[in-house]
Amino acid sequence: MSALWYWNTTPIYVSDQDIEREVKIAEIFILDATDTSKHYYGAGSEHRTLKGLVIGDTNRNAILSDAINGTSRTLTTPWTTYPNMKIISKPKFANVKYSGGTIDGVTYTANSTPIYQLDLEVVQS
Repeated sequence: MSALWYWNTTPIYVSDQDIEREVKIAEIFILDATDTSKHYYGAGSEHRTLKGLVIGDTNRNAILSDAINGTSRTLTTPWTTYPNMKIISKPKFANVKYSGGTIDGVTYTANSTPIYQLDLEVVQS
């Protein structure tokens, strides 16, 4: 099952999401001591990896253009909106082999509309 998300105005049917955030902690080894000291220096930005479907070359090209140009966009989920998001890795698109189907009441055929499996990593800038 997937949920309809938007990268700016580009629809993405997201089926999976991973979120990770690196915490910056240094462990200091004290000379002539039996213990260490840990110092917290902050945390990096939240990285989101999205997996889902993109319908059509126009939507694929919009995502590619934003990645190439480093454009900040709004990521809208069914639950919240994340402003100022950037694509930080190369988007991966794989053709989905299908003969035809209906998504959200719109019928697509393989002859006229490609569907792509998308892997995308974004971060809030």
